[in-house]
Amino acid sequence: MSRIALVLGAVIAGSVLSVASISACGSATPTIPFDPPATPGTEIEGGIGSSGGFGEGGTVEAGKPGCVGLQCQQHACAGGASTTVTGTVYDPAAKNPLYNVVVYVPNAPVKDLPKGATCDSCDSLYSGSPIVTTLTDAKGKFTLKDVPDGPNIPLVIQIGKWRRQITIANVGQCIDNPQADHSLRLPKNTQEGDIPNIAISTGGSDSLECLLHRVGLDDTEYNGGPGGAGHLHIFQGGPTGFGGGPNTSPPGPASASSLWSSATELAKYDIVLLSCEGQETSSMNQQALSDYASGGGRVFASHFHYSWFNSGPFGSSNLASWTPGTNDLGNITSSIVTTLPSGAPFPKGIALQDWLANVNALSGGKLAIQSAKHNADVTAMHTASQPWIKAESKSPGATEYFTFNTPTTAAPAMQCGRVVYSDLHVGAASKDYQGFNSTVPTGCGSGDLSPQEKALEFMLFDLSSCVVPDSQPPAPPVGGVK
Repeated sequence: MSRIALVLGAVIAGSVLSVASISACGSATPTIPFDPPATPGTEIEGGIGSSGGFGEGGTVEAGKPGCVGLQCQQHACAGGASTTVTGTVYDPAAKNPLYNVVVYVPNAPVKDLPKGATCDSCDSLYSGSPIVTTLTDAKGKFTLKDVPDGPNIPLVIQIGKWRRQITIANVGQCIDNPQADHSLRLPKNTQEGDIPNIAISTGGSDSLECLLHRVGLDDTEYNGGPGGAGHLHIFQGGPTGFGGGPNTSPPGPASASSLWSSATELAKYDIVLLSCEGQETSSMNQQALSDYASGGGRVFASHFHYSWFNSGPFGSSNLASWTPGTNDLGNITSSIVTTLPSGAPFPKGIALQDWLANVNALSGGKLAIQSAKHNADVTAMHTASQPWIKAESKSPGATEYFTFNTPTTAAPAMQCGRVVYSDLHVGAASKDYQGFNSTVPTGCGSGDLSPQEKALEFMLFDLSSCVVPDSQPPAPPVGGVK
């Protein structure tokens, strides 16, 4: 039985979510053209093959029987040398380097990415028959070895359903080919590449919608509601009775009626962001959100959205010890969790610690948080959840960030959805919607990310990546898949 079938079989009976019915807006993705590969040993007019690459002396290398396309341009180097491409991958704003981004050379056109909540293996999203693959480290740096040499070598940078394709003008043989700093970044619009389809419920107390603006996405990617050409879909959340949260112009519909009304509606989106409404969410459809996450959806929930998780389908999963209410801690210092409940190393927690230090978000090794909250405590007894950030001052041990993979009842290898719960606010340190401008995205602040926003950025892209057990470090896709 396939992984998808096994996972969907774990979803609560009666769910209307199905992979076959999932659909969403498309994107105009720039693609790298590929022609049929040249035949090994065939002389190429002008030194350029129909695949757009060079062989030695204008001849596709004949020493590799059965090589196809750019494989024929991979050459052994003397003295332990290698043909390498090195560089740093940044967020769409080209400000912060990104961790765990896949970098690879494809040997065929990449395929369109699936839209909406899908249950994908780590290898399946990285198409185009990758020849060589690697991952960026906690400084956003990568070294890609054994790269085909010659002109017009395609390169893909991708994390989950964020993807950009570029062409390297020339790769020199048996030397390093460093890419100019800040030249490699994820797309800021769909003319540059693929962006996940993201639904954002606004709220009166937080501004997750503005985080994406500061991360570098263009204003043209914002739509009011499910329609439009962009990939950021705004729905208006609470507080009820006070005009609701920020909205687009023309306005997007209410979250309760048009976003989480059913799992089918949620399933249109790769990621759902829930900004704190300043009160417990009204008109929740807890079953719909549970089914969405179990079918491969990704959820990022802020503060009062604990109400989705402390009762209903999620409430039975023993995710945390919950304390309802505002529970404001004020400004605190916090520490990054670098171990699993078992005491073993937590690879991504270690990466977060290193990454935050690299982007100058730590002071004395600690993360400062403005207007922190205390609604969740994750301990070793909460086996489905992994804490990432814990308070050190005022309420030591209070969990400020934690994640869990879904379905929570499935074996780790069968889990393909993911949820982040954040007990802090973007808006506390970002000065969004000053002067009563509550229009999305023009009311969003445009400054650099605050330290706590940088932590949120790390979690946003981690949420986008393929799901792996917390005990395992990320690994690049296998070369040659698909």
